[in-house]
Amino acid sequence: MICYKDKTFCTFHLLCKNGSGCDRALTPKVIKDAKMWWGKDLAPIAQYKDPPECFVRFFEIDVCK
Repeated sequence: MICYKDKTFCTFHLLCKNGSGCDRALTPKVIKDAKMWWGKDLAPIAQYKDPPECFVRFFEIDVCK
């Protein structure tokens, strides 16, 4: 299956402690760029179904650091 930038984007970035700097965050800019790439609405953008392993809730301790 073809999808934008051949990577999976995250819709959970707004709830993630690291979401503001994440290159996988599904932001309005990513959606806009994907639409331009596709040439019309409903560009194929792969999205995580569940929070990815890198997801850290704001109230959790990040044990990786």
